[in-house]
Amino acid sequence: FYIGKFEILHNLELQTRVKKPLQVMECYWCAPPPGYVKVNTDGASRGNPGQAGWGLIFRNNKCEVLGTGYGGLGIATNFFAESAAIVEALRIAIEKGWSNLWIEADSESAMRSFQTNTVHWLLKEDWESARGKLPNLILSVNRREVNIAADSCSKKGSHLQKGERFWWDAKLPFNLSIENPDSVYYRFVN
Repeated sequence: FYIGKFEILHNLELQTRVKKPLQVMECYWCAPPPGYVKVNTDGASRGNPGQAGWGLIFRNNKCEVLGTGYGGLGIATNFFAESAAIVEALRIAIEKGWSNLWIEADSESAMRSFQTNTVHWLLKEDWESARGKLPNLILSVNRREVNIAADSCSKKGSHLQKGERFWWDAKLPFNLSIENPDSVYYRFVN
């Protein structure tokens, strides 16, 4: 005769646990408004703390890549790597003369520290100096699913020595997936 799955588990005195179904969340990458440059930033640490790096990709309102870079931080935490990526984006934007800047990161805690001016003490002086040079600065958070290019760069940066960096005034020469404003990206959450 037929015994149901739950009856078998009960007879064997095994606990059952019903798993909640995953929720699907749509994510979008948006181009900056005309006159602005948007930079997606990311930090990565292989361990927490561990060998860390940052990655950046700058684009204009036509989604053209203006520059891509990554660099090494030595031993650092994930939070510091995410924060250092934001400061590096500010430094490069000032150097390139991009005064209308939109910084987007996938770390809520790092971005909140900049929005509330509670930046890591090692980066605070650079943040305060840069803030005064960028009159039109937008800070926002998005999901990692729409931060693919910066994520790839930061992982490469985590393999570099502290202070070592690479920059291209274009898309990276290696095969890099890049976000598209006409695409929908998906996040699966419990």
